Amino acid sequence: MPDTMALMTIACPEAKPGLARAAEILGVSADAIDAAFGVVPIDPDRGLYAVQVRASALPATDPSGQQDTPYRGPFSNPRIEGFGPRRR
Repeated sequence: MPDTMALMTIACPEAKPGLARAAEILGVSADAIDAAFGVVPIDPDRGLYAVQVRASALPATDPSGQQDTPYRGPFSNPRIEGFGPRRR
């Protein structure tokens, strides 16, 4: 069974990160990042980006929610599908 993916946001104000830099920010190995999803800009002016990461690779989070880290998440990432029959 494939590992569940978690949607995370990372802060990288210096420049758009590549997969290796995103992994470094999250504290995971680069192969834990979904390369097909890539690094998606959320708010590049603020240096915020989204990545998908294997959930089992994520570091433990602070249960108080007071994490002082350059990342946030995991967030839900539901599958989006069309409504009704396909048009031809």
